[in-house]
Amino acid sequence: KSLMRLLGTVCGITTAITILWLFGDNLYVVFITLFFTILIFTYIASSHNDISYAGTLGGVTVILILSSKHLGIDEAIQRGLYIVVGIAIALLVSRFVFPIHARDRLRYHVANTLRNLRKLYFEAIKLNGDANSEVIIDTELNARVIADIASQPRLIHEAVVGSRIFASKKIIFNAILNGEQNLSRLINLTYLSLREAELSVAVKDQLSSVEKLHIVIGNSLNHLAKCFEFTEQPQKMVNLDKAIDNITKTVENLPKNESAQRLIAEHSFLFFMEQILKELENLRGLMVKVNSKTSNGVV
Repeated sequence: KSLMRLLGTVCGITTAITILWLFGDNLYVVFITLFFTILIFTYIASSHNDISYAGTLGGVTVILILSSKHLGIDEAIQRGLYIVVGIAIALLVSRFVFPIHARDRLRYHVANTLRNLRKLYFEAIKLNGDANSEVIIDTELNARVIADIASQPRLIHEAVVGSRIFASKKIIFNAILNGEQNLSRLINLTYLSLREAELSVAVKDQLSSVEKLHIVIGNSLNHLAKCFEFTEQPQKMVNLDKAIDNITKTVENLPKNESAQRLIAEHSFLFFMEQILKELENLRGLMVKVNSKTSNGVV
């Protein structure tokens, strides 16, 4: 970003000095130059790439120089140098005095997403005493999860640029991002399957029979969030084979005389629960690698 800002400043200085050198302080030329350069730099600034920073600083630099009361090449060079020095100071301060690294922000966002996914999961499986009541999920919380996940590709890109060590593990960080997306989808599908099942007594019995696994899922999400945020090695929270066996037995005990739609919904929520457990174990393995001090992921 700083390089793009510097590039924009240099382009702005060059544009202003060229106009002053060719036409002097001719007021009409200055107005025409400001009009067209602002259009060009505004178009560049509207880009979604890093070059947008060049457009912003380029436009500001041209305006500052050509709107000066004392137009001249010496004045243009002096003002340009002030801006360059300002960028250099800001870069040094943000790098060494008050560092805000994308990799730290990424860890915070991933941890926050996992904690919010835990809240969403318990919202999705929450049942009250009324057998005909509908499962309610927090749509605002769901929107925050989606927004947090959407911001992470940008943070990964910035972190890769800022750290060679991070760049060597880019594939793993992208896999973790994909795992978050999968968990979000699975939790929403769990919610939808429970709603389609109309919260029958059979569904409540199923939820009760795998109650310990709900706790394991919640604890795993909290544990992974903490380990990822503070670069710790996550421990195995569940015996996956045993958990899947438990789910399989629950499926076998489902009533066989339900309607086809309800039967599919009741089987679905257990299937999605199984996939959530598998995704959590996959995430744990990825975090072991990404938090490892060695290049091959050995703890």
